[in-house]
Amino acid sequence: MAIKNSSYAGKILRVDLTKGSITTEAFDSRLSDLFIGGRGVASKVLYDEVPPETMPFDPENRLIFSPGALHGTGAPAASRTTVTTRSPLTGMHGDGHAGATWGGELKRAGYDLVIIQGRADKPVYLFIDDEQVELRDAGKLWGTFTSQTHARLCQDSEDHEMCTVSIGPAGENQVRLAAVFHNGADKGASARCGLGAVMGSKNLKAIATRGTGDVGVADLGALKTAYQDYLDTIAVDPYCPPATKYGTCRFMMHRVNYGIHGAENWRYGEYDWQKLDPEVFRSDYQIKAGACVACPVRCRRDYRITSGPFAGTTAKVEWETIARSLTCGIKEPEAVIAWANLCNHYGLDVEGTGDTVAFAMECFEKGLLTEKDTDGLDLRFGNVDVFLELSRRIAMREGQLAETLAEGTKRAAEKIGQGSEKFAINVKGGEMTAGDPRGMPVRAVSYATSTRGGDHLRSNPYIEEIMTPEEALEWWGSEEAADISKGLKGKGRMLKFSEDLVTIGDVLGLCKFAFYRSATFPYLYKKGVHLATRLYNACSGRNLTEEEMLRVGERTWNIEKAFNTRCGATRADDDIPERFFNEPLMGGGPSGGAVVERDKFEKILEEYYEDRKFDPITGLPTRSGLENLGLKYIADDLRERNMLGG
Repeated sequence: MAIKNSSYAGKILRVDLTKGSITTEAFDSRLSDLFIGGRGVASKVLYDEVPPETMPFDPENRLIFSPGALHGTGAPAASRTTVTTRSPLTGMHGDGHAGATWGGELKRAGYDLVIIQGRADKPVYLFIDDEQVELRDAGKLWGTFTSQTHARLCQDSEDHEMCTVSIGPAGENQVRLAAVFHNGADKGASARCGLGAVMGSKNLKAIATRGTGDVGVADLGALKTAYQDYLDTIAVDPYCPPATKYGTCRFMMHRVNYGIHGAENWRYGEYDWQKLDPEVFRSDYQIKAGACVACPVRCRRDYRITSGPFAGTTAKVEWETIARSLTCGIKEPEAVIAWANLCNHYGLDVEGTGDTVAFAMECFEKGLLTEKDTDGLDLRFGNVDVFLELSRRIAMREGQLAETLAEGTKRAAEKIGQGSEKFAINVKGGEMTAGDPRGMPVRAVSYATSTRGGDHLRSNPYIEEIMTPEEALEWWGSEEAADISKGLKGKGRMLKFSEDLVTIGDVLGLCKFAFYRSATFPYLYKKGVHLATRLYNACSGRNLTEEEMLRVGERTWNIEKAFNTRCGATRADDDIPERFFNEPLMGGGPSGGAVVERDKFEKILEEYYEDRKFDPITGLPTRSGLENLGLKYIADDLRERNMLGG
């Protein structure tokens, strides 16, 4: 039964695949008071239930599905669900976020959270239909694409609106780059950290979910007022019209403006990008512009190829698909669409897969791999056919090279050896994302401090690009913080704030594209903190202040940091590849010749540690910092393990 006058359903669904048992527990204030929902609650469960002795593919590792606290309420752009586990890619905290309907359907079925543990002795899927919950045989589904799995589950349930999460062959084969897909191949993916591989290791093919209940709202009038204020804000924020026109493909122009493409395995900042112009995708290939649940920004894009060798191919394409194609030297839009189609159906994360293929291409270029090693593939940058074929082979672990690359960039380099480690561009074992950090020092540090490996979405610290010097002085104590390339003072504090801010979105289930990205800092704060807090209070019946909401983001970040600390991470892991420090960015352009200056990097990191209340020498959490956030039990646990900072 839903919690009265609240958007919470009130129950946790726990499934032990080894025992075949299904039980329910109360979802109560012990979870929601400090962590609210989504990523926050899932991160707490992971810390509490997965000790460092439990390895990612152990049956006792947890796979946690946690809709954002606003998912299902109708709040604008509240569509995102977090999937969390101990990552087989990094060995640390791992999660992924997707905007789709499954999380809201789970709450309508009466559950705020699903916790999966154990391993089934044969392939199964979990069927949820309100209070009817059972494990069913998935033998006929094993080996099918994500799209086929979704279609068959809808057919079997005689409900074409059945919501599903599933894995493709990549997850079944425990490829450490495998993702979890929502409602088939083109609706959303919890992509990072090898989540699909953990799902495959548990012999869990899918979760099919149907709910007929309602998600409550404590104060419908307050929700309507906050929603209208959100619409009024995005109507005047200059950032939003291009986002609506082009979707996430618009980020191409950001990379062009700063010259930070990261092309050909993170070597070239300026690159031949014109064929991948957002207008080309829009005018020549777009068949549908859509939106996630209740989102007025409408950034989703589906494309179709009408002629040539890929004629008839359709796919949902996000910016990162284009970016990681450039990492492999791919410049043709039809190749990008075909690759998106392949990865989405086989169940691969495009970011991790693109970086891993690019690593292999540079090894081939440098002579560390020959065609004998590549099973006959000519791994030149820009070779479209090989780009697609190697990605397919990785998903199937087909051939020795694919078997090696299926382990991710870091492990692949360890196996190939010969100095290839310097070409393996990763942070904490997780492949890079977004743009090259050279010439943008705070972006470099943000990749290093991310709790799930190299990742722009863990902080997205582009505040320096939109903030005035006067605002930087007020917020971070120095006008320098608004200077992208030369500024230093205040940037560590800005980074910490940015991390806490974007975490709010993951806790509530709000899209960062719709609630974080803005043309000015006042718009950003209004959407990402002020309106987000109002929407949560209206739906939950609570009365959090904006400062308390930011502390939820901070608390969530700290428990993830503590999880990684318990897994052995130290300050040495808060770093980025040496390439960014030692090799000037090639290709010319606005950031041509830039490197990340180690001295600046360390100074920003030190200020960041100070603001986070981490130990400046070890980079570890401290008792004072944790207890200030109500996490005394975490401090006690780390102290017992001799892992608490001074």
